[in-house]
Amino acid sequence: MFTGNRGVLHNDRQELLTQRWRHKAWIVCVLQYKDWRRQLMTPRRWTELFFLDEATAFAAGHRPCGFCRREDYRNFLRLSGFQSAKLLDEALHAQRTVAHPLVAWETLLAGAIFAQGPTAFLRTSGGARAWTHVGYAAQTRPQAGELVRPLTAPLFCKVIEDGYLPTIHASALLG
Repeated sequence: MFTGNRGVLHNDRQELLTQRWRHKAWIVCVLQYKDWRRQLMTPRRWTELFFLDEATAFAAGHRPCGFCRREDYRNFLRLSGFQSAKLLDEALHAQRTVAHPLVAWETLLAGAIFAQGPTAFLRTSGGARAWTHVGYAAQTRPQAGELVRPLTAPLFCKVIEDGYLPTIHASALLG
């Protein structure tokens, strides 16, 4: 549903480099904007990353783009409490580059993503759904008090708690 940008992460032969980012402004963009077209992995241009939905992009550390998603960006910035994108990106970068401590799964907000072993899950109002490349699996409910590793950084959770509604893939709403 979305694409993301961390800078140029590939070479002129369209091979991925070992560098995971080039700048601290990790953004999530809409797939279609006006009638613009891009060639994937254009030499010396940003490397396209693709996200199932906005919850996945948040778990990967990407905030809304201030260009193609202006209204979402302004809302996110306001709810974050930061006065500028630069300050927001600094704070997000500090959180996205560390592992977060284990928590009881039920303490996470709906819209957050967590890991349990090798599997990632979307926290929903009724439990959790396993993340896959094509959508979310059937609803499950971990045991109360079961410890999981949050993948969605605390600042994203704060913004969600304060009213930002991340766009979720339709499969999370099925049966």
